[in-house]
Amino acid sequence: MALRTDLTFPERLVLGWGRLRRMYLATFRPGYVRRSLARRVGDCNRTGACCRLMFTCPLLDQRNDPVRCRVHEYKPSVCRLFPIDERDLRDRDIIAPDAPCGFSFLPPEEAPARPGKAAGDGGTGGSR
Repeated sequence: MALRTDLTFPERLVLGWGRLRRMYLATFRPGYVRRSLARRVGDCNRTGACCRLMFTCPLLDQRNDPVRCRVHEYKPSVCRLFPIDERDLRDRDIIAPDAPCGFSFLPPEEAPARPGKAAGDGGTGGSR
């Protein structure tokens, strides 16, 4: 799999903004993250592209094919949650446009209903 290393300045800005956005969502918008992850389908293809968005993660073991995370069982939440939504897939595709991600997202209207949630629950607060 060929990964792009010749990123333009605007592409680097997009990736930097995506990183900040994911950290913000994971920290301050857990309801949004839960609703979005409920729409996520598929599995990781283990391309390692998400581990190389801004830099290559030092915990990425590239000696194996497919690549793997050395601390898979203890990954930080932003890694476990990736991709949070469709924007993350677009960011990832900047790095590896020829190796599709195994995840995709159902349209919001097709998302499975979550039992135990009241109608109109914004999901922006609550315990973690």
